[in-house]
Amino acid sequence: MTMSNTDDYLRINELKNYLYCPRISYYGLCLRLDRETHLSSGGIRAEASTKEKMKRRKGALHAIHAGEREFDVLVVHEGLRLIGRLDEVVRTAEGVYLVDYKDTDKDYGYWGVQMMAYRLGMEASGEQVLGSSIYSIPKQSYTEVKPTSRQRQQLEEAVQALAQMVAMERCPAATDHCGKCQSCQYARFCNDVF
Repeated sequence: MTMSNTDDYLRINELKNYLYCPRISYYGLCLRLDRETHLSSGGIRAEASTKEKMKRRKGALHAIHAGEREFDVLVVHEGLRLIGRLDEVVRTAEGVYLVDYKDTDKDYGYWGVQMMAYRLGMEASGEQVLGSSIYSIPKQSYTEVKPTSRQRQQLEEAVQALAQMVAMERCPAATDHCGKCQSCQYARFCNDVF
């Protein structure tokens, strides 16, 4: 599949935005606003720096002693119309382990859903997924993310809601957690919150 065939696919990273606050996805996907912040650009730099360090490490996941490591692996799921780049895949004789890097040690409720999207995409391409982990850059540690039926349901609901939001170009309700708005790059657009 060529990239031109996936132009209308949803980026897997967009799930993170939507689950944090649906309006972030609305402003980006419907209004085409791309407001980079100090936090977001810092996260991108931290992930790039970590990836370079990881490439020099000999051990993969510290628990898997024999495995070939691949970085920035393209993941596509045709059925869900999802596309993304997974930070790291550890390939073993038995199957693969998935690793996503985060510049935080706090899961805001999207880690499992995002990893489920990567898992389903890899499985759809014929890979046997043995496990998945989040690598926290601040803590320099791995957290195993075990797949659940609830995560799969959340993923399917999010994909459907995002597709409907884009098709109707309707602004969703703001997050119930107004503390998130304090560091949001779109806070000035949400006049009904403040």
